[in-house]
Amino acid sequence: ALVAAGAKPLGGRLGHGLGLSLTEWPSLSALDRTPLREGMVLTLEPGVEIAPGRIMVHEENIVLRAGGPELLSSRTPPELPEIA
Repeated sequence: ALVAAGAKPLGGRLGHGLGLSLTEWPSLSALDRTPLREGMVLTLEPGVEIAPGRIMVHEENIVLRAGGPELLSSRTPPELPEIA
């Protein structure tokens, strides 16, 4: 829906590791070859440019478990507040 409205997907990474520092390896990008392992905590951060110089990034935090990823973030409500 955002792309259909004219937003442009951001290139580069889609997230990163999360640990003692806010931003850690791995960097979730096509160039990072770090193996993903059980127990890793990652952020998923897809982003779009909604206007020249204005970007919107949505972040979810997950931990990789043996049975699949576990969502750590609270679910975002369907309607996001507008910040003017």
